[in-house]
Amino acid sequence: MTLFPAAEQGSANLARAALGVARLRDAMLALAFVLAAVARLSGVALPWLLVGQALAMLFGLNRLTVAALRRGLPPRLPLCAGLAGDLVALTEILAFTGGAANPLASLYLPVVLIAALLAPGRFVWALALAAVAAYGLLFYFHLPWPLAGGDAAYAFNLHLVGMWLTFALSALLIAGFVARLSRRLVEQEAALARAREAQLRNEQLIALGVQAAGAAHALSTPLNILTLLAGELRSETADRPELAADWAAMDAALLRCREALAELKEGGEPTPQAESLRHAFVRRLEGWRALKPGVRLAAELPPEDAPAASLSLLFWPAFFNLLNNAAEADPCEVRLNVEQREHALLIDIVNPRGALTDQQLSRAGLAPVESGKPAGLGIGVMLSHATLSRLGGTVRLENRAGGGVLARLELPLLPEGETR
Repeated sequence: MTLFPAAEQGSANLARAALGVARLRDAMLALAFVLAAVARLSGVALPWLLVGQALAMLFGLNRLTVAALRRGLPPRLPLCAGLAGDLVALTEILAFTGGAANPLASLYLPVVLIAALLAPGRFVWALALAAVAAYGLLFYFHLPWPLAGGDAAYAFNLHLVGMWLTFALSALLIAGFVARLSRRLVEQEAALARAREAQLRNEQLIALGVQAAGAAHALSTPLNILTLLAGELRSETADRPELAADWAAMDAALLRCREALAELKEGGEPTPQAESLRHAFVRRLEGWRALKPGVRLAAELPPEDAPAASLSLLFWPAFFNLLNNAAEADPCEVRLNVEQREHALLIDIVNPRGALTDQQLSRAGLAPVESGKPAGLGIGVMLSHATLSRLGGTVRLENRAGGGVLARLELPLLPEGETR
C-alpha cells in the first residue's frame, strides 16, 4: 500500500497528459512533412536540408520522450524536454524561413500554453521568456523569406496562407486543450464531491461504530444476567405448561442477542467460508422469524444443488437491516427472492405497502433520513448501503408500480477460498 496515493495518482495523470502531448507532436510533425512536400512540389524555395534537420531532430527527441514515459520514468523531465525541443525546432525552422516575418511564429503560443497547463511553474516562466527572446532574435538572425524572382505578390500570398495556417493550428490546439482541461476540471469536481460525500458517510459510520462497540460492551453483562434469570424462572414455573411457548420465544430472543454480539465481534475480522447459500439463508432466517413471529415471510431461495459460495460476515447485518425495514413497513407480509448467478447474488426484498418520497429515494443510503413508517427508511439503509459498497455490491430502492417498495441488492460472489 502506498503512503502517498494522491501523489501517485497525480503522477499517473501527468504521464498520460505527457503521452497525449507526444501524440500531438507526432501529428504536427506528420502535418509539417506533408506541408513541406506540398511546398517543395509547388516550387517554394527553402533550405530543405536545414528544415529537414530540424524536423528530424524533433522526431528523434519525441521518440526518446515516448520511450522514457513508457518505461515508467518520472513524467516531468520527458514532458519538459519535449516542450523545450518544440521551442528549439520551431526557432530553427523560423530562422531558416524568414525569421519574424514568417507567420508561423505565432506557434510559440500553443507551446507556452501547453507548458502552462502541464509543466512546473518555474519551467513555464523559463520557456515563456525563452520564446520571447527567440522571437526577438529572429528579427535579426534569419535567412530571407522565400521569394520567386522578387515577385512581391507571390511573397504576400504566401504570407497570407501562412497566417491562415498558423491561426487554424493555434485555434484548434488551444480549443482542444482548453476543452479537455475544462472537462477534466468538471470530472475532478465531481470526484471531489463524491469523496466529500464518502468522507462524511465514513465519519458517521465511525461514530456509529464507536457507539455500537460501547453498546455491545454495556449489553454483554445484562444479557448474561437475563439469561440466568430466565433459566431460574423457567425452572420455577415448570409446572405451568401454558408458559412454555413464552419461555421458548424468550430463549430464542436471548440467543439472537448473543449471536448479534458475537457477530459484532467477528465482523472486525471476517473470514467467510464457502457454503450452500440456501443453507446459509435458511439458518439465519430461522433466527429472524423467531424475532418476527407475526410477519409472514414468503422466501424463494437458491436450489439445493447450487454451487457453494462465500459471503462476508459483514453482509448479513446489511441484509437484515433492509429485511427489518420491510417487515416494519408491512408487519403482515414480506417477500424475499434470492437468486444465485455465476458471479453475483441478486436479492429482492418487497414490502407490498407504503411508498417512498422523492427526497427519500434521492438520499437513500447517503445520510440518515427521518423515517415515518410505512416507508421504513432510516439509518439502517445508510449502514446497508455503506457495507454493500465496501463489499463491491449495490443496493437500490424504488417504488413498485403496483404499490409497495422494492429493495434490490446485488453483490459479487467470492470464489471459493477467497476473502474480501
